[in-house]
Amino acid sequence: MNLIHAPGYSIRVVTPPSSETAPRSEIEIAGAPTGKFVQGAVLEAALKWNNYLLLFLTDDIPFEEGLNIYLLDGNLDVVDSAQMYHIYSTGVFSDLDLTQADTARFRFFAEVVWTLQLFPQKVFALPILSDPIGVHRPFGFFRMFKIYRRSVPDLGKDETAVAATVSLGDG
Repeated sequence: MNLIHAPGYSIRVVTPPSSETAPRSEIEIAGAPTGKFVQGAVLEAALKWNNYLLLFLTDDIPFEEGLNIYLLDGNLDVVDSAQMYHIYSTGVFSDLDLTQADTARFRFFAEVVWTLQLFPQKVFALPILSDPIGVHRPFGFFRMFKIYRRSVPDLGKDETAVAATVSLGDG
């Protein structure tokens, strides 16, 4: 089944970000509180998939932005989750692409396209070794989604390297 936008979902920040604490927010449906809380301060996307809700939230911390990803069941309980961050680096959530079934593509860190593939049932995964650098997950042997990363070459750097090679070869 395809992922679709879920416009009725929002969040209300209950603990703003600070140097000592991560932001925490309550999930709301049509403006009504649910009593369910997640880490994050800005709801970047809420998507429905089968009987699940997939949330993407950023922390709203300049110069050290993190992305929190939650897969929630029908009771809004966390079924699987991941955080994406690098110390002293920031990310901007953009270019969300839902054209493939059970898959969301997006950008977060510069020059990286991330692919999140959802599974209809839990699949085995080796803790720590199963995720790309920058993806952090709670310890567990089973996952409901997998995250892949693909670096996008910077054309400016490639053109500079080619120009340097040509000018060195002309000597």
